[in-house]
Amino acid sequence: MNEGKKFRVYPTKEQIKTLSQWIGHQRFIYNSKVGEDRYFRKFKNKSLSLIGEDVPCDQKYSQFISADTDFLKDVPSQILRNGVYGWRSAYQLFFKKLSGRPTIKKKHGRQSVMITKELLTFYSVDPKTAMINLGTKKHPIASIRVNVHLDYEVPATIYISVHGGKWYVSFSNENEIDVATEAELLADLQHLTEEQLMDVASGFDRNVIAPVASSNGSTFDYSAGQKKSLQKALMGKVKCQKLLSKKQKGSSNRRKFVKKVGCYDRKICDIFNDFAHKTSKSIVDASESLLVFEDLGIKNMTASAKGTVEEPGKNVRQKAGLNRSILNEVWGRIKTYTRYKGLRKNKFTIEAPAHHSSQECSRYSYTHKDNRPSQAEFICQDCGFACNADLNASLVIKKRGVRAVLNNEGHIKIPNKVAFSKKSACRAGTVRSDASASKPAERVSAISAQKPVCSSYVKQETHTTTAATV
Repeated sequence: MNEGKKFRVYPTKEQIKTLSQWIGHQRFIYNSKVGEDRYFRKFKNKSLSLIGEDVPCDQKYSQFISADTDFLKDVPSQILRNGVYGWRSAYQLFFKKLSGRPTIKKKHGRQSVMITKELLTFYSVDPKTAMINLGTKKHPIASIRVNVHLDYEVPATIYISVHGGKWYVSFSNENEIDVATEAELLADLQHLTEEQLMDVASGFDRNVIAPVASSNGSTFDYSAGQKKSLQKALMGKVKCQKLLSKKQKGSSNRRKFVKKVGCYDRKICDIFNDFAHKTSKSIVDASESLLVFEDLGIKNMTASAKGTVEEPGKNVRQKAGLNRSILNEVWGRIKTYTRYKGLRKNKFTIEAPAHHSSQECSRYSYTHKDNRPSQAEFICQDCGFACNADLNASLVIKKRGVRAVLNNEGHIKIPNKVAFSKKSACRAGTVRSDASASKPAERVSAISAQKPVCSSYVKQETHTTTAATV
């Protein structure tokens, strides 16, 4: 299994200047390839000289070095080559239907540079410190100190990144952990009965009040310290942005406030990641083997309501506030982190349809808008079942996930190794695993005792995830 590592590095001012130059030059080559690709795709059927020509998808970059771009010679050629390699790798992901086409990289926010073994020497000094020698005889950088907190193997390729003034090095190592594929885990679960699946499944409802509510009655929310730090960072960012708008463009004061805004962005991102990692770890550490999340179109849910000049939107400020609240709950990160961490422990993560899950009764599936008289209360108008609204929704999502597994509706994308070709590219489609394809494996967790379903209001236990570790 491929496992990522990320450590803090501490370059000097001169080293920061050189690394920033490497980042900018590699980004320039990447963006140049994106622009070239867009040009050929736009005019290949409109220009007589291009009719019948294939859109080039090679790793050539010499055409971008000219008298106007002579500055590209100030960095090692491997940096430019790695920029083209990054563009080609992004395009291969597009061919596999795992992402969109490569887009222009902006020069604000998190920045990184890919460095291969020709330019680096990575060695250990003591258990908590390592050194990286970067550069060539013509373009030296000298040694950079690295603070290590995990076991690692010397990498052949690293990424050095900067975000909000802090520098990091990241790479990946192969370990000996044998991880089952999602198709294998799904096939194992399909050999169980519905009652057995209900015992090993757990549903999760995501909302603005409580970011994650579990079907076992627990909820996961930011701790008091996290809420305080997040609110302070958000207010500080808004204040700096207001002052930034009054600074003259190109001035040193403006650059100073740009760095301050970047520092607040990094702080906010760190809090989000910390909460998402700790929440996902708590979810995966539980005994359930089937983890069911509601399928939310977060991108569409957080779309702007401004509209157009001809048809302006309504309640734009209210919708903007709702969008911020949704994004602050990091629903997508929690699901993504839970998925890959679950695979390490042979747990399968699936998404179930979210429509009317808050209005459906988890006992007899009666659906009506009056079943939820308030945000926190659920009362079925048919059978009288009363429960906390978030708990009821998570139970509904759990049942839908179990049905999806039994009905073989677990859609899994399996990325294949695709050979790169100019004229065509293989595409990995949606694969459904066959329940009879494999025998039940020992990966399925032991069936737990039947849990009683609440018939009245159930008080949820709120977990603050500060005690957990990633």
